[in-house]
Amino acid sequence: MNQDMKARSTVNGFLFGDEEDIELANQELSAIHYIDKRIENRSGETVLGVYQGALEKRMFRTPVGYCYLHDLQKRMLRLGIRREQITPVPLYQVFNDSYKTEERPKRIQPVKKNKNAVRRKLRNSVIANVILVILVISLFAIAMTGETPNILNYRNAVTNQYASWDEELTEREQAVREKERELGISESGQE
Repeated sequence: MNQDMKARSTVNGFLFGDEEDIELANQELSAIHYIDKRIENRSGETVLGVYQGALEKRMFRTPVGYCYLHDLQKRMLRLGIRREQITPVPLYQVFNDSYKTEERPKRIQPVKKNKNAVRRKLRNSVIANVILVILVISLFAIAMTGETPNILNYRNAVTNQYASWDEELTEREQAVREKERELGISESGQE
């Protein structure tokens, strides 16, 4: 390997043999610089929180990141965090090649969600939402076309009721006046 190739494959003192690993290590190095700026002169509890968050999110997977996590452990100890509070850095690979291929422990894999289960849940959710929308629309249609007054057509129902009463009252008044004329009764009460 020539000197130029080594320089391009080296990140923070580690020589990588794969382009994807080099890119990942460079991304981790950028994240390290960003985190360092944010936690500079911070309390041990803050550094512990950042450290635990990085472990939970599996932010670091290359030796560059592992070294940084180890440096954070040392920094937390200097800042007064007890060793028992500091979670060890989990390594998700096996380094001993002396195992036979049948006996070699499997690499620890994070649990992946089953895509079919997610699709099924999404489909069921969409179906339930469509059914609910249809129910709401049908309830509004029933309320608008129903005979009994409700919150949607109450004003129209009351107006129609008063209009029918007014019409009925007018008809009765006319009937009374006709009867008065037939009997010869005047409005003033004289015959």
